[in-house]
Amino acid sequence: MGGTEEIIGIEIFFKQTELLVTFLIVTIGLAFGSLKVKGIGFGSSGVLIIAMLGGFLYQFEPIPILSDLGIVLFLLCVGLEAGPSFFRAFKKHGKTYIGNVIVLLATAGLSTTIIIYLLDLPIGLGLGLFAGSFTSTPGLVSAMQFSPEKEVIFGYGVAYPFGLMGVILFINLMVKILENKMKTELIGKSTIYTAIFRLHNSEIAGQLLKDIAIFEKKSVVVSGIMRDMSLMTASGKTTLLEGDLVRIEGKKEDVEEVGLKLGEKVTQEFSTDGGLDTRSIVVENTSIFNRSLSDLGIRLRFAVSITRIIRSDVEFVPHHDMVLEFGDVVIAVGTTYQLDQLSMFLGHEHHAVKPRVDIHSLAATIFLAFAIGGIIIPIPKIGLFSLGLAGGALISGLLFGHFGRIRNLIGRFPKSATSVLKELGLAIFFVQVGFETGQSFIESLDYSAIGYAITAVFMAIIPMLISFLVGHYILKISISECFGVICGGMTFTPGLDVIKQVDPSEKPIIAYSSVYPVALILIIILVQAIFVILKSFST
Repeated sequence: MGGTEEIIGIEIFFKQTELLVTFLIVTIGLAFGSLKVKGIGFGSSGVLIIAMLGGFLYQFEPIPILSDLGIVLFLLCVGLEAGPSFFRAFKKHGKTYIGNVIVLLATAGLSTTIIIYLLDLPIGLGLGLFAGSFTSTPGLVSAMQFSPEKEVIFGYGVAYPFGLMGVILFINLMVKILENKMKTELIGKSTIYTAIFRLHNSEIAGQLLKDIAIFEKKSVVVSGIMRDMSLMTASGKTTLLEGDLVRIEGKKEDVEEVGLKLGEKVTQEFSTDGGLDTRSIVVENTSIFNRSLSDLGIRLRFAVSITRIIRSDVEFVPHHDMVLEFGDVVIAVGTTYQLDQLSMFLGHEHHAVKPRVDIHSLAATIFLAFAIGGIIIPIPKIGLFSLGLAGGALISGLLFGHFGRIRNLIGRFPKSATSVLKELGLAIFFVQVGFETGQSFIESLDYSAIGYAITAVFMAIIPMLISFLVGHYILKISISECFGVICGGMTFTPGLDVIKQVDPSEKPIIAYSSVYPVALILIIILVQAIFVILKSFST
C-alpha cells in the first residue's frame, strides 16, 4: 500500500427544466418590481422586464400552455373581483363617475384609433403603445390575443415608462395650476370634525343614546364614551351619565351645537385602556351587499365603532350613508365578544364566500372561460372573430362573480385567494411572453422608439385632459374627484398620492374605487373594439 492514494472525484449534475427557469424569473422579477422610487415601481411588470432580459441573454424557450393558463387565471380573477360591483356601479354612479370614466376611455379609444390610422402604425404596435401609455396590464393581455405578440410587447415596453411619468407629471401640473380652486372646493365640503364634551345637562343624563333627540336632529354620531377612566363603545342602548366624556363626530357646526347642549368642551384625550380591541373584518355576507351603514344599524346592533373602511387597497373614513360592497375591509373597535358577533354578521358562514378556494368551482369557471373563448363568430368584411382566452376568461369571471353562486358552484372566493391567483397567472404569462419577445425587443430599439414614446404620451394626455374638462365643467364633478376618476379609469393608484397633497379627504378615493373595477373591464373591451375597427379599415 505504499503507492499514492487514489482520489475519487465527485461531480454534481444539475438538470435544467423549463419550470425551474420560469419560477426563478418570477422570483427575481417580483423582487425587482417591488423596488420603488418615491412610491413608484414596476410592480408585476418587473417580471416581464426580467423575462425579456433572460430571453435576450440566454434565449430561454417559452412554454405556450403556461402562457394560456396565465392569461386565463389573471383575467378570470379580474372578473371574479369586479363581478359583485361591476353592474351595480352603473346604477349607482352612472351619471357622474361612470359617465366620466366612459368619456375618458371613449376619448382614449377614438384618439388611439386615429393616431394608429394616420401614422400607419402596425395594429399590434399601436395597441401596445396604448396599453403602455395607460400602464394597463389588462389592456396588454387583451391586445396580445389579437395581434402579434412581438409588436404588442415592443409598443408596451417603449410606452410604459413614458406613460408612467406622463400621467404623474400631468396630474402634478394640473394640481399645481388648480391648487387654489381645489382648496376652495375642499373648504366647501362637509368634512368630519371630532370633539369631546363633558356631560353636565341633567335633562340628558340617564337617557339611552337612541332616545336623545338632539342626536337624531343633527348629523352627528357618538364614537366613544369615557367613564371612570374606562373607554366604552357607544351603542343605542348605552346610558349617558353625569360627568361622562362624550366624543362626537360630524359636521363642525352640528358637533359644536350638540356638544354645547351636553355640557362643556374639553381637551382631554381618550385613554386607550378599556378592554377594547381593533379588528379588520372582510365583508362577505351576500345579504348586506349594497346596504349603507345606517341601514344596517351596526352601531346599535353590535355596540362597536367603525373607524376605517378599505376598498381596492385604499383606506378612507366611513360615513353613515356609505354602502358596503363585497370585499370591503371594515376596521372596527369594540370588545372581543362584540367584534366576534360583528365578524359573524359581515361574513356569516351561511351567507359568506368560501373561506378557501373551492377547487370544483374554480375548475368550472376555468372550463367556461376556455369554452367561451373558443366560440368563433363570422363577421362580414372582417372574417372569423373570437373573444379569445382573454374575453372568455373575463366573461366567465364576471358571471360567477356577479351571481355569486350558480347552482352548487361558488363564484366568490376570499379576496386574498383571488389576488394570489391573479398575480401568479400574470407572472407566469409575463415570463413566457418575455422569453419570446426579449431578443426582438432589444434588436428593434432604434431612433424610431423616440417617436413611439412621444406618441404614447399623447395617447395618455389627450384622454385625461378631455375627461377632466367634461367631468368638471359639464358633469360638475369637483377637481379632486375628477382626478380620482382619471386615476381609477387608468387603474393608476400612485396618482392618488399626488391628489392627497392638496385634498386629503376621502372624496377622490371614493371616486377612484367606484370606477376602478368598471375600468378594468372596459379597457379590455376597448382594446378589442379598437382592433376590430382598425381591422375593418385595412380590409
